[in-house]
Amino acid sequence: RWARKFSGRALRFSGHPKSWADATEMSTGYLEGSILDRVAEATRQVMAGRAAYERDAVAFKSQDYSYPLVAALLHAAAQNQGQLDVVDFGGSLGSTYRQCRPFLRGLAQVKWQVIEQSNFVELGKREFETDELTFHTSVSQLPVEANGMRLLLLSSVLQYLESPLTILNELKRLPFSHIVIDRTPVSAQQENRLCVQKVPANIYKASYPCWILAKQQVLDVFSEGWAELCEFPCLDGKWSTDDGLDFEFRGFCFLPKNPA
Repeated sequence: RWARKFSGRALRFSGHPKSWADATEMSTGYLEGSILDRVAEATRQVMAGRAAYERDAVAFKSQDYSYPLVAALLHAAAQNQGQLDVVDFGGSLGSTYRQCRPFLRGLAQVKWQVIEQSNFVELGKREFETDELTFHTSVSQLPVEANGMRLLLLSSVLQYLESPLTILNELKRLPFSHIVIDRTPVSAQQENRLCVQKVPANIYKASYPCWILAKQQVLDVFSEGWAELCEFPCLDGKWSTDDGLDFEFRGFCFLPKNPA
């Protein structure tokens, strides 16, 4: 990682914008057309068997599994007679679904519903939607889940929302059986830190606002009504901002204290 950093081939987390508007002004943003094009092309390589999986618009030749996430998915299915119903908030074109799907063989049913920006949803519906994998622009578009056995997945998404903890507070009030947070940068600081994440030019030229969340603030969201099942390290590992703030990508799984 250090070698990539000094050669300009690693992610960079820099700046200290005073507001989301300031960070947006300093960034190209997610609506940059080349990002969707890159994600779509990498996904097509996976579908054609030329790559093992896609993550963050990069096609990889070999798999790199998040076993704690797989365990959480199977835990949810075990509590629901072998049926898995996932709401993948910010799930791109279904990259996490494809990465986890080999471990879900033998389940009675799998439903994986991606919530994304409209341009991703339009392309996802056109090229990648199946009976199992569907695309939607909001949670409100989904059919009501009768028995409350639906898992919410937030993988590498909270840090790119303008008000991540507000959204998290809203989502936790919905009838989910599990809430899984994965690949999310957190620090030991008391306050959330806003910066600009810059993607190496060899991947694609882009930058966007990014929060490094205060871990305790994330946990406080779930202090009422939810219990932490587990916390786990993520494949993204440990990083530092350009001005020396240390942080780590972590994951969490929460269960309702009084399930419906």
